[in-house]
Amino acid sequence: MIKKAICLILVLVMAFAVRFTAFAADGEAGTSLKFDENGDFNILHLTDWHCDYPLPAVHKQLVLESIDEAKPDLVVLGGDLSEAAHDDQPAAIKEICGIFAEAEIPFVITFGNHDYLHGYTIDEMFAFYKEYGGEYFIGTDENPDLFGCGTCSIPVYSNDGSKIAYNIYCFDSGCEVEGKGYDSVHADQVEWYQAKADELKEANGGEYVPSVVFQHIIVQEIYDKLFPEAGSYNAGVREYETVTYDLTPVPDYSNVKDGYIFEKPCPGYYNHGELGAMSKNGDVRAIFCGHDHYNSFTVEIDGIDIINTPSIKPHVLLRKINWGPRAITLHEDGTYENRVLMACELAQKDGSQLVSVGAVSGAEIFIVKIWKIFVDVSLPFWAKLTGLIYNL
Repeated sequence: MIKKAICLILVLVMAFAVRFTAFAADGEAGTSLKFDENGDFNILHLTDWHCDYPLPAVHKQLVLESIDEAKPDLVVLGGDLSEAAHDDQPAAIKEICGIFAEAEIPFVITFGNHDYLHGYTIDEMFAFYKEYGGEYFIGTDENPDLFGCGTCSIPVYSNDGSKIAYNIYCFDSGCEVEGKGYDSVHADQVEWYQAKADELKEANGGEYVPSVVFQHIIVQEIYDKLFPEAGSYNAGVREYETVTYDLTPVPDYSNVKDGYIFEKPCPGYYNHGELGAMSKNGDVRAIFCGHDHYNSFTVEIDGIDIINTPSIKPHVLLRKINWGPRAITLHEDGTYENRVLMACELAQKDGSQLVSVGAVSGAEIFIVKIWKIFVDVSLPFWAKLTGLIYNL
């Protein structure tokens, strides 16, 4: 009897050990992520919360309804989340992580510049997400020697589990360059990306694995597509390393594939070659950024879609046309599609509580609807006009 009891205990211990080891591997490296039977994998990109503590009802309701709409297999937090005071920061992060832990959705974070400003090191901030996200936080600091924290690679396996069908890169784009402007993805991260891409290529029969990238701060090349270079420095220009651009009132909309631009993009001051390396490989389909709260555009640069996801922090009236997270669907054939889940549109769905929590009002929904029609009708005109002017 004693022997049977001991054997039973050993079996249970071994079963638990196997379960824990398998789950740890999945949780830390993302190996449990795979395409569904339709060849789809859904991502929800929630960025720039800039929220207080406790978490305002408006933020939480928008997140919950976005989850319900997008049905994500993975949530990517795009940085600049909690603006809580130093002493409240751990509790605020715990509250944010609790949303996804309760919903049992894996999630990761790409830190934003404001995440550096709470009196904690970025490694300490990462540790808070890891602690409070528990088994559902699958981000890693894959190489601690790299700039920042949380740069990692997350594979998404084919439906049959036989290979990595898509890869997700997460980069910490830092805070700021003293006296210059914002920071960017650094050279050592670009080298790490190249090594990882080559490693995946070798395992994939010599072909690069289709990939998407998430980071907070947009790439510097966005200005080459939206604004003309300036001949001299003055108050109406913006300088990036060796190039200066005219801040024209209306950007070149002829290069905008979709979405809206309601503020000047704010890339990093230095360009460490990220976009160039990815474009040369041809593996990256899109780079998803946040940082610029009121923009939701897509601009293709050298074969890569540069996409800005707007903030989920409540916007003011007409800017509510651009308020909400981005739903992304990766397809196992290497393609993808995406859309912004606009809060004013979610609020019109059956069962929505966005109006009752004060996110929007019926009047705002009506005004934004008319405003959106006007903007959508006028954008082709601006695309032709600015394209003509900037190409003279």
